Amino acid sequence: MAIRQTFRISSALKDVIGRDLITNEFVAIFELVKNSFDAHANWVSIEFDEDKISIIDDGKGMSQADIQEKWLFVAYSAKRTGTEDDSLPDDYRDLISVRRGYAGNKGIGRFSCDRLGARLDLYSRKVHTNTIEHLEVDWTSFEADSKQEFGTIIVHLGQETQFPALVKSPVPTSNGTVLVISKLRQLWGQEKIDSLRAYLAKLVDPFGTTRQAEILTFVANHSWPNVEGQVGNDIADILSRKTTRIEVVIEGDVITSSLYDRSVQIYKTEEDNPFELLKKSRIEANVYYLNRSAKATFTRQMGIQPVSFGSVFLFVNGFRIFPIGEPTDDTFGIGRRKQQGTARYFGNRDIIGKVDVHAPPRMFQEASSRDAGLIEDETTEELFDAVRRYVIFRLERYVTNVNWPDKLDMDRDDASGLRSDSGKARVIRVIRMLVGSKNIRLLDYDRDLVDVVSERAAQFEETMGGLVAIAEREGDKELLARIERSRARFTELKIAEEEARAAAERETNARIEAERRANLAERRADRSDQLVERLEKQAKLLLNSQDKGDEQLMLFHHQAIIYATEVESLVRTSLSKLSGACLGLDELNSKDSENTLSSIIDLTRNKITDALANLQSISLQNSRILAVTRFATQANFKLEADRITADIVQFLGEYVREVSSTYEDADFVKFKDNELAMISTFRPIDISIVVDNLISNASKARATRITFTCRKVKGGSGVEVVVEDDGNGIDDRVVDVSKIFDKGYTGSSRGSGLGLYHARLVLEEMGGGLGLDPDRPPRTARFIIRLPQKDGKS
Repeated sequence: MAIRQTFRISSALKDVIGRDLITNEFVAIFELVKNSFDAHANWVSIEFDEDKISIIDDGKGMSQADIQEKWLFVAYSAKRTGTEDDSLPDDYRDLISVRRGYAGNKGIGRFSCDRLGARLDLYSRKVHTNTIEHLEVDWTSFEADSKQEFGTIIVHLGQETQFPALVKSPVPTSNGTVLVISKLRQLWGQEKIDSLRAYLAKLVDPFGTTRQAEILTFVANHSWPNVEGQVGNDIADILSRKTTRIEVVIEGDVITSSLYDRSVQIYKTEEDNPFELLKKSRIEANVYYLNRSAKATFTRQMGIQPVSFGSVFLFVNGFRIFPIGEPTDDTFGIGRRKQQGTARYFGNRDIIGKVDVHAPPRMFQEASSRDAGLIEDETTEELFDAVRRYVIFRLERYVTNVNWPDKLDMDRDDASGLRSDSGKARVIRVIRMLVGSKNIRLLDYDRDLVDVVSERAAQFEETMGGLVAIAEREGDKELLARIERSRARFTELKIAEEEARAAAERETNARIEAERRANLAERRADRSDQLVERLEKQAKLLLNSQDKGDEQLMLFHHQAIIYATEVESLVRTSLSKLSGACLGLDELNSKDSENTLSSIIDLTRNKITDALANLQSISLQNSRILAVTRFATQANFKLEADRITADIVQFLGEYVREVSSTYEDADFVKFKDNELAMISTFRPIDISIVVDNLISNASKARATRITFTCRKVKGGSGVEVVVEDDGNGIDDRVVDVSKIFDKGYTGSSRGSGLGLYHARLVLEEMGGGLGLDPDRPPRTARFIIRLPQKDGKS
């Protein structure tokens, strides 16, 4: 006959389900803070004294029956059964706005107290009562003999008339709970408390977007202001203005996505939700891409590098799920995917953000060990799949197609790079991919960025196809009409281009014969003749252009004005010197002294020599004007013949040195190649235009020096040129630096708004770039030229 038996429970169970599962003291304090949140506390305070930690909240509190039937009932959880708030009076429950999900429901969080110290004094007063319950627990009594049964260990439950006095922390004025944990198992110094505050800032909510109780820390007998006061985190607001981010909401049958680039909404879409198991939940995701500028901002504001902070955090019903988002965690498989293609995919270091899940009780279950994440099941798998496909991969597709091709974008914290023709084309390409899917409904997009690009842009034809798809999908008749007008102008330009190419072919033989004769004459020419000859050859490269569009003519007109201004200045100087020489000759008639005669002759000779040098410079500037004029009228030579493959650094240096010879002060323009070289395919006239515009702007700003300095691109094989002058600079308080490369925008009354626009345009068409140095000192002008490589990369 079988004998009925029951399990016996050793007192060692306390360690098995307590200290062995609560892996460290930070997790222990976090468990107790979560209990305060579950008690509907408005604030939670943690006070550190010499050998005790007090955790205080103004939550609903516990009665004697609650302590006996719930707190002392091991592994029992009223949260799990849904009866946690049944004993609350109706009027108190009315004060709770929207019910937050419970932080835990295993019934083991109470053993966090044992993880921190050997003794616990629990004081609690329930809402609408006057009695303060006092529970005393000596955890060492459970450790004396493991053969002693758990249920036989004595704890003491009594009553008090008031909460214990604390040194700095407030105590509840009515209902609430005070935990006094003494005989601490670890020392708590300033550095450790500081680490705990950083830990709590991440655990509660690193972006501060959910309603949370206020968390405060105090140190009783020390003046450590850096580790006292409210625990806060405002990094989300900072990143929203500095980088690219995506917001996704999955609720019911619909997924809504909004993508922003430096506060500019690029698009908003809606599509059907294919995840059946997630339709009872609401999932909100905010994920940010971190370029170099955003990482620097994050480190400066947070005092910690993003890689040490974490990646994409997961919250279920308002509380952090560990260890998802930790620096070493790869729950979403981002790190593994990065190994397949470093230039195509995100890594954990590239993004940061959070996923908020609001779900029914028991839908997403934490593993028993508090740092083991969620229990894996079909619902969890669908959640992770949804985050990867609709959040991370969508953001990745935009960044890799729009931001990454623009090398200077890594250091920008504004959206100025998107306003160029190439930037607009990349944005249109991404939106076209979205509208090409039958399942995606485009709700909104940025009309300023998704706009008709210039007819001379290299991406014109592809971009027009993308715009047509967007306009037809949205029924935008105005955009369709603008597209047709642009296409008509483009067709006219192509016809004119073909006619000019045919004319250029007819002149090829004549040019070859002329160059043969010119070579013979060049060997007999002196240095000034060689200079003019070289610049005339560079001017001939301008004959490639077949574009007679209004914009191109306007830009070359602006270029001609720059050179004509130099001619006018040189003529005035020459006239002044020649006038001085004439005065000297007049004096010859009135002076008899041999010494005086000699000095006047020397002075006159010097003035005439200076005037002749200026006339040579006038000839050089006039050659430039002729080159620009011929280029603007599409004369003579076809495009392919005008491109050269050479050391672009050497060419740039030679051109800058030739330009410097035209200035009276030989030290006005300096070039430092730092022994760098890079082979590239380019049109010399394009490099000339960039240099001339930058020097012209420096001269207008009353600069006495402008320097071109070559250096290696950080983290790459390319070369970039830092251009800096000592002129009036750029006053950020007056000038909108995000617009200085826009056509027509000027920061001074002397400018036309075309020079910088033209310079950036020709560099981008070569595969290079031009931008302001993001690290420039305030109110200075410092630009970075990214030189194109032979394969078109920069």
